[in-house]
Amino acid sequence: MVLKASAPGRIVLFGEHQDYLGLPVIPAAIDLQIEVSGQKAQGSRISILLDDLGYVESFTPSMESPLTERAYLQSSVRVLQREGILPHKIGINAQIQSEIPIQAGLSSSSALVVVWLKFLSELFDHSLSPMELTKFAYQAEVGEFNEPGGMQDHMVIAHGFVNYEEFNPIRCTKLLESFPSLLIGDSQEKKDTLTTLAMIKQGVNSALHELGSNSIMDIDKSKFNPEEISDAHARSCITAAVQNFNITKSAYDEFKTNKGNFNYQIIGDLINSHHTSLRDLLHISTPKIETMIKAAKEAGALGCKITGSGNGGCMIAFCPGCEKEVQLAIELSGGVVYSGRVVPGARIKK
Repeated sequence: MVLKASAPGRIVLFGEHQDYLGLPVIPAAIDLQIEVSGQKAQGSRISILLDDLGYVESFTPSMESPLTERAYLQSSVRVLQREGILPHKIGINAQIQSEIPIQAGLSSSSALVVVWLKFLSELFDHSLSPMELTKFAYQAEVGEFNEPGGMQDHMVIAHGFVNYEEFNPIRCTKLLESFPSLLIGDSQEKKDTLTTLAMIKQGVNSALHELGSNSIMDIDKSKFNPEEISDAHARSCITAAVQNFNITKSAYDEFKTNKGNFNYQIIGDLINSHHTSLRDLLHISTPKIETMIKAAKEAGALGCKITGSGNGGCMIAFCPGCEKEVQLAIELSGGVVYSGRVVPGARIKK
């Protein structure tokens, strides 16, 4: 029997570059899907046709063999075998198709890991909860390779919708099942996620060292004084973290208080403030993305920001009542536009 599983991409409304620091975030699952279909096979070989990339990845699972860089399909199998969810000798033939653009800031790699884990576990009659799926995906993508990222993407892709994610302790709270009038503009500038994450994380850690603190969670955000940090890069990174923490908390309060009837202008202004911090303190925007944002705002968008690790990839526009005008403006600026419709998380397709 052929089994099918799908998972969405994601955008970040608030809390960009916060999850791997242990700070809360507000991401959303969006209707760009990745799908796995396949079935068990004889033998001990796993073969996956990656349809969009035009090649087949084939391997025999092993707990001892070293993993090559970003071998997420293999690391996912290893994680589930270690947990006793998959047997150590398995044969699978599968195919993967994706609508999520690669290196665009919409979490194509995390969606791949989540949907593959969902498919594998269900294929062997083990239904993972969204939080189990989150933790296993984080281990497969980040833990197995000692990468600098956080758990944000895996959590929203597994749970779906717009949610508030916390990491001390780990918790996911659904805020909204829909979000009006979101568009995604793809600059088609490829980005280097791991380098950007490592640079910002190193800056924050340097600032914490100067402050004599082990965690940004221990800092009193209301009394934070950036002038106490001597290194300019470290000062910018930790100042952005504190600013974006405050912006995220303000957005959370607005969503929690008013649910689906939140104030559009307040949320638009907070999105703009978030982008200003990302652009001016973390320096992760690009001239093309700035051109796209300027055009979207002139066409009526209330709030625009870069999404993802930055230095390329996508921006988002919150544009109630003027979606067509904003879409045209982004396209005329050289961007490719996708819908930002909010959707459920990873699921088995009947």
